[in-house]
Amino acid sequence: MQKPRLDETKKKTIILILAGMLLLLTYLCQQLTDQQDTLTLLRQGEPAATRYKEVEGAYKTYALYDKEDNLLSYEVIAGASGYGGPLTMLTDVSSKGTIVKAVLLDHSETPLYLKKVLAAGYPEVLEGKAVTNFLAANEDVDMVSGATLTTKGILLAVEKGMFQVGKNQLGLTVPQLKTLYFQWQDGLVGIVLLFSIFGAWRNLKKLRPWILVAAALGLGFVANTSLTIGNYTSIIALKLPNFLERPIWYVVVIGVLLVSFLWGRNFYCSWLCPFGAVQEGTYKALNLANYQPNPKLISFARKSRWFFLWLAVMLAFLYNNPGIASYEPFGVFFKGEGNTSQWIIMLLVLLFSIFILRFWCRCFCPMGAFLDFVASCKRKGRKLIGRRIGSVATAVAQDVENCSTENCSPKDCPTTNSSTKDQPMKGIGLSSWDKMVLVGILLIDFLILGALLQNIMQ
Repeated sequence: MQKPRLDETKKKTIILILAGMLLLLTYLCQQLTDQQDTLTLLRQGEPAATRYKEVEGAYKTYALYDKEDNLLSYEVIAGASGYGGPLTMLTDVSSKGTIVKAVLLDHSETPLYLKKVLAAGYPEVLEGKAVTNFLAANEDVDMVSGATLTTKGILLAVEKGMFQVGKNQLGLTVPQLKTLYFQWQDGLVGIVLLFSIFGAWRNLKKLRPWILVAAALGLGFVANTSLTIGNYTSIIALKLPNFLERPIWYVVVIGVLLVSFLWGRNFYCSWLCPFGAVQEGTYKALNLANYQPNPKLISFARKSRWFFLWLAVMLAFLYNNPGIASYEPFGVFFKGEGNTSQWIIMLLVLLFSIFILRFWCRCFCPMGAFLDFVASCKRKGRKLIGRRIGSVATAVAQDVENCSTENCSPKDCPTTNSSTKDQPMKGIGLSSWDKMVLVGILLIDFLILGALLQNIMQ
């Protein structure tokens, strides 16, 4: 009776190991193929260049020469922090102290937001600007609504380069760049984060609804800060924003990760997630039906989270852009920005949230799956120490399968209902409501694939 269970566990372990190896190979191959010849890279800013000479500077700076060995211009490669992570700009500066051309070399932005910035004329709108003035001081240089952080990142990266060339190579008087970027919205996010940790630690249930309201308003609508799987893909890909430019990113992304691991508890989903708060509020305000979904139905949906999580990270590595991994409907709800699939996902999730508590959280959210697993590592850590590699992989596979979330009550959560946990979908009696939910689950799964595909194509 025990052998089939062991065989099933071994199969899951093998699948987990193969999936991890494929992710690693994809990441390594992308890093190797992403290398470019320096002259070819610099010709994106000045096609007439035949040779270059690296000159002194905090950022990589080059003097470009034509075939007669005449100085053409100076080019500098500098990075700054956008919304999704670091972005890198190549800035070509003439000997007269004006920007000849600016080229976006690399970025970690969500494709839809970057598309808005490019459609607004960036970075071409920066051509001809003097290096002795801040770019934002020009009347024709505006922030792009809905993609402010991406716009600011492009401007800052270009300013770093042009000020360096203006000061070091051209001997001009240039403005002093700001080094620390901290806004009042960041302070609001930090305060709500601290209250959520304190409330979860002290189990202040009466305070929880107010914290969730503050999270939805503060993190969601005001600061537009929600954790996405793209945030953590940026860490794996070593594409982290500059700490001084995006300190709140580290406070939220790294802070939630460390607290979840050290505490052994996923507090974010149940105490801080803005979209989770919206779903819970929708359920409590509009639910008029006494409907409890079939536990096995929810379990079936939850298992697919790991496939989509793996696929999103794989595509992010393949295209060298962590922003591709973000398929969640958070941006659509709080910013009104997203691809067509994300809009439909958001509408369906809100509809089903009237009848099912935290429908997205329980059935689809990759962040919930990831943070649940991180929290379980603390609880399982001591047991894993000293085991053989094969045993460790088996334990990890079991954690991936069995991890639970605080968003489900013991009555509803499939991972705590032992009577249906190992029961296959086939043969389980589904009510008319259950069949509608099943159709909704399959439709959202299909739309998630569509959202990832649209992220790639944009």
